[in-house]
Amino acid sequence: MALPAVYLVIRASGAGWDTVEASLLRARTADLAVNTVQLAVAVTAASVILGVAMAVCVCRGIRRGRTLAVALLAAPLAVPSYVSGFAWGRMFSGFEGFPAAVLVLIMACYPLVMLPAIAVLSAAGRSAEDVARTLGYGPLRTFLWATAPRLRTAVAGGALLVALYTVSDFGGPAIVRYEVFTVGIYNAYNGSVDRSLAAVYGCVLVVIALVLALSERLARGDHDEIGAPERRPASSESPVAWLCVTATVTVGLFAPIWSLISAIRTSQRVPMSSVADVKDLLVWVWPLARNTFEIAMIAAAVIVVVSVPVALFIRRPRTPLSGAVEVTLNLGFALPGIAVALALVFFGIRVLPELYLTTTMLTAAYLILFLPVCLGPLRGAFDAIAPGQEDSARTLGAGYLATIARVSLPTVTPALVAGAALACLSVAKELPATLMLAPIGTRTLATDLWSLNNDLRYGQAAVLGLALIVVTSIPTVLLSTRFLPRGE
Repeated sequence: MALPAVYLVIRASGAGWDTVEASLLRARTADLAVNTVQLAVAVTAASVILGVAMAVCVCRGIRRGRTLAVALLAAPLAVPSYVSGFAWGRMFSGFEGFPAAVLVLIMACYPLVMLPAIAVLSAAGRSAEDVARTLGYGPLRTFLWATAPRLRTAVAGGALLVALYTVSDFGGPAIVRYEVFTVGIYNAYNGSVDRSLAAVYGCVLVVIALVLALSERLARGDHDEIGAPERRPASSESPVAWLCVTATVTVGLFAPIWSLISAIRTSQRVPMSSVADVKDLLVWVWPLARNTFEIAMIAAAVIVVVSVPVALFIRRPRTPLSGAVEVTLNLGFALPGIAVALALVFFGIRVLPELYLTTTMLTAAYLILFLPVCLGPLRGAFDAIAPGQEDSARTLGAGYLATIARVSLPTVTPALVAGAALACLSVAKELPATLMLAPIGTRTLATDLWSLNNDLRYGQAAVLGLALIVVTSIPTVLLSTRFLPRGE
């Protein structure tokens, strides 16, 4: 897991301090840094506002159809940022630059804040809010006094995930032509034989990732408040809540899908006038969809298998070693796929050439990138197990492994399923690492969509965009249902 960061540092230092200094002091490096930071700040702030607003709408303003509302609001997770950027670009000419990147990434990221906020609000009930209202507090003051403190930890964790995702995303900014560090690394990798500049840019992102990973640990702390849930449905249906949910889903989901369908209908390269044309289309898309789903399932299975012993190791009580391991693991999610792929390309060519451009190395890249997304919910579930449960099993004669298998794992199964779904979703959408590390001849929906867009074959790219949304919607629906308590 530490290999990409370590190798990028070694590769950059090998170029010499003069080269590193010259690369860091370039005007383009400063521009990329400013673009990356302002994009991360804008997307994170807007995602927190929108995510919390949608969570409040769902939990306080919607009674009937709450499950449907959550599923629809979580659905933009199934729309990769580069697909969303492609779709909006087909609707509006000149859709590019900073505003375009902000919109695309907000729609891709706000569910990361909304889903944990919904989980907290659904379990917290409304007693504190009722007390505030009886004291004469208005809606806004009630939210700030009674609701916001309960959401602080969940929202902070979601905000950090949004920041990490924004810093590491490549496809969204690239397709709307907004240059950030990930785009700079990709261009430096493809545009020069000397890859020192790409390595230096990668090291800058390693530093950013380390700061964010340490911030995540400090924000979470070592103590979580666990209390008995107090579940109570929304007191009334709110038309305003439904209006806000509908508007958000329209912008994040329906508008991109409508744009893709329109691009297909107007394209002369995608004939759909007969049943035979549709069959030919399915014959073309099906192998790509199958490859995408198979690769995602295999990688998710590997991630789950690795995450269980790691979660057991870093669970409470915390130790300095487990803390260091956890911070190192979090680097993977913060590093962009292009930086991880760059490190594995160097490593594969020079150390393990027999693994270069193989499924094994591609799966290793997915493991580095997405182990934290599975590890997060699993670690929290292990920490929430009452100590007496495992102690009772041990006093009855069960060994350590038997206790884990018969007590701990069944208890954390929902969290494990949610982590596996999130890992599967992330792998299916991943673009830069797949472009650089996939075995020769291996094609996925994401890689072919990227190639078709670069070739200006927008109608065919739109077909693959819709197919990718269908594939990623399966784990998205499973994931969204895990954040509602039973009976919701």
